[in-house]
Amino acid sequence: MWHLLYKNRTTRTRIHFPRLSEGKLTLLSTATLTIIYYVTTAWFPYTNRRLQSLDTESTWAQCSKYPTTPRTASTACRASHAGRSSGKAWCIMADADLVLEGGGVKGSGLVGAVTALAEHSDPYTFHRVAGTSAGAIVAGFLSAGMSATDIKSVMDALDFSQFEDEAGFMGHIPGVGQATGLLFHEGLFQGGFMHDWLCETLSAHGVRTWADLKDDDPGSALPPNQRYKLVVVVSDVSRGLMLRLPWDYQPLLGIDPDSQLVADAIRASASIPFFFRPWKMTANQEATGHSQILCVDGGLLSNFPMGIFDRHDGQGSRWPTIGVKLAAQTTIRTEDWNPNNSNVQLAKSLLGTMMGAHDSAYVNDPQAASRTIFVNTTPYKATDFHLTAEDKGNLFTKGRQSGEKFLTTWDWQKWQAGDYS
Repeated sequence: MWHLLYKNRTTRTRIHFPRLSEGKLTLLSTATLTIIYYVTTAWFPYTNRRLQSLDTESTWAQCSKYPTTPRTASTACRASHAGRSSGKAWCIMADADLVLEGGGVKGSGLVGAVTALAEHSDPYTFHRVAGTSAGAIVAGFLSAGMSATDIKSVMDALDFSQFEDEAGFMGHIPGVGQATGLLFHEGLFQGGFMHDWLCETLSAHGVRTWADLKDDDPGSALPPNQRYKLVVVVSDVSRGLMLRLPWDYQPLLGIDPDSQLVADAIRASASIPFFFRPWKMTANQEATGHSQILCVDGGLLSNFPMGIFDRHDGQGSRWPTIGVKLAAQTTIRTEDWNPNNSNVQLAKSLLGTMMGAHDSAYVNDPQAASRTIFVNTTPYKATDFHLTAEDKGNLFTKGRQSGEKFLTTWDWQKWQAGDYS
């Protein structure tokens, strides 16, 4: 055994660590216990324990250092809501709302599918976009006015391994930084680089707070306080709630959405459990009983919120909602299970089952499946942060080909008439 001295604010504490050469079981056991802890406790009320994570308040100054570029009209041909309601448009385009599934580093597959829609002979323009985790990232960029080509360039240029940022002096000791991240901060990696990258990219396209993404759409069935171009799904594990941000800022957190950073919500939605530290989000003490809540990956509660833009006011939809799912169209998962699995593999399967249960009804419903692009991303894993340029290209191609295949059979008029074949 060997030891390190860790100095906190008030005491000098001796912390013992086993030698890494004693085997791989140390980190695996820690991960197993952490996974089981979250799976069994994430649904219960907040326990008032000290939360070690990034938070909304501490990132305002960091995000503000990036200059905001004034927003200009998107290069894509787009008609105004007012023009459409009066029967006038700038050009003929197909309209749609878009929902993007989470998938970790497999976001290039989403970009490929979006490219197929945007470059179709009757190209789509997207009024509102919703997403979870990686889907939230791509959705955020689209809502900021970035084209599919722009997003692909940004994703291709990014070294995903930079997301593996370990904080503190222990981060310089191989293996130890990740172990202490799990033990003391509930995540292997800090996630600070991701937040900075989101802030910088969004600011370069004129988006900082939710006020920059308001959607003036008088024909919408949504109430005025929900009229935004972007919706991000986040899991509030403090209270066992699914948050649809910015919609739920006021009713569930008691704060004004227009004062909050868009990058905060996306970073929270992309907090893959055990890989990234949870996100502490500012809340109104009177509304929630806490000044902050603990948030993780929205995929815990809804990784594919396909029905989020569906109308429920008895009126017909003005345009379709198209979804992009990073999986083949199948109802049974078999690739990650066998009778001899370890405890870690069992915990991962439990987590995967929990994350997929909420959305399975949508996927198995022909009404939803018929308007979904299924992108088979096998054999890539959501947490493979060392994808090569070739890997990204393969994922993009899979997405684009899946989108093009979808468009050969998709017919909005038939779908409206109840033909979901």
